[in-house]
Amino acid sequence: RDGHVGEGAKPRQPREPSHACGMEKSNVTPANKEPKLQHEVSNAKRKPPVFATDDILRLKKANRGSFSGDAVELIQSGVKADLVLEDGTVMSGHSFGAAQSVSGEVVFNTGMVGYPEALSDPSYRGQILVLTYPIIGSYGVPPMDEVDENGLPLFFESNNVHITALIVCDYSAEPCHWNLTMTLSSWLKKHNIPAIFGVDTRALTKRIRDRGAMLGKLVFKPDTAESVPQIDPNKTNLVAQVSLKVPKLYKPLSGVAPRMLNGKQ
Repeated sequence: RDGHVGEGAKPRQPREPSHACGMEKSNVTPANKEPKLQHEVSNAKRKPPVFATDDILRLKKANRGSFSGDAVELIQSGVKADLVLEDGTVMSGHSFGAAQSVSGEVVFNTGMVGYPEALSDPSYRGQILVLTYPIIGSYGVPPMDEVDENGLPLFFESNNVHITALIVCDYSAEPCHWNLTMTLSSWLKKHNIPAIFGVDTRALTKRIRDRGAMLGKLVFKPDTAESVPQIDPNKTNLVAQVSLKVPKLYKPLSGVAPRMLNGKQ
């Protein structure tokens, strides 16, 4: 047991390598050779990410029972538009708002939620707004007529939609929320605001980020980019457009004192 061999016993022979005993050879990789990972895919085989392209739309159409009333109808309507930037970039998309050609300054917003507030924000007056979050419209639009004790909208930044147009990656036409009153598409059409989806907003945002805010046009057929006049909101008195014409004084309710920064009244 402790290494000594008894009398008359033959010394033990060294073992054969493991593969000689019916076992497979070891798959241990030598230290000087990097292991090859079977799950790795070479760059040549990788596909670029897909954002609201025809591939996604074909998948939705194939699963028609699960996507009743969604963006497939908007695709089948055939209404498309081109976003034309002043640097010559052209991106096409499918319409889900008012089908009218417009122009303005193209900017982006990175918020994950809050598109009703963004679209009604007076600071976006005269601008074509690009939303970077990939899916927009999933919770519809809340009621615009509900106000607080001062008569201000509860769920919006103002009483109007101030953007010139809306650009998104994928539009969700089947919203679900306890507070919705209509779809985003219906709301935009009601306020005569054009909008398109199916645009690679990631690539568009990177271009705007690198070049800065650019002028652009959203062109619907039969219009052409040359026939749509370019409006530069930087040369327009936007403050006058979004400001009250008559001053309005807001007072606290009777018996309610204004709150101070330290939390005291």
